[in-house]
Amino acid sequence: MDRILWIFLGIAGLLILLKLAYALSTALVLPRTRGAMFVATSRRMIQAILEELSLSPSSRVVDLGCGDGRFLRAVWQRYRVRAVGYEINPFAWALSRILNALFRVPAEVRFGDFMQADLSGYDLIFCYLFPDVLPRLAEKIRREARPGTLIVSANFPFPGLKPKKILRLEDPIYFYRL
Repeated sequence: MDRILWIFLGIAGLLILLKLAYALSTALVLPRTRGAMFVATSRRMIQAILEELSLSPSSRVVDLGCGDGRFLRAVWQRYRVRAVGYEINPFAWALSRILNALFRVPAEVRFGDFMQADLSGYDLIFCYLFPDVLPRLAEKIRREARPGTLIVSANFPFPGLKPKKILRLEDPIYFYRL
C-alpha cells in the first residue's frame, strides 16, 4: 500500500510541476502573445482539414504557433510531409519536440516568433491563432507567400482575404488560396 501511495504522490507531483511550468511559460510570453494561450486543435478538426488537402511528400508545410505539434504529426502520418512549426511558448515548444521524438516524426519545431519567419517557400500555411494576430499576419502573408499558396485558419477568418471554402465543424475552418 505504501508503494502505491508513493507512486500516486509522484504522479501528482509531476502533474503539479507540469502545470506550474505551463503557467510560468505562458506568463513569460504574454507580452509577445498579447494574452493568447496554447489551445490545442481538436483531432476531429485536424482530420477534417487533412481530408481537404492533397499533399505530396515534397510539399512544404508550416504551422504558425504549432503548440504541441499535433498538426505536424498528423501531416507526417497522413502524407509523409516533413513540416515546420513555429512556437514562442517554451513549454509548448518543448512538449512538441518531445512528442515528435517519441512518435518518431521528423518535423522541425523552431522556437521563436513566426512573424520573423520567411513564409515565401511554403505550399501550405496552417494556423490556429486568435483574431488579434490575424490582421498583421494577413499582411505578412500577402507580402511573402507565393501565388497558389493554400492558407488554412482554424476558428477565425483572415481579414481582407476571401475564403475559397469554409468547413463547419464544432468551429469553422477557413481555406484560402492566394
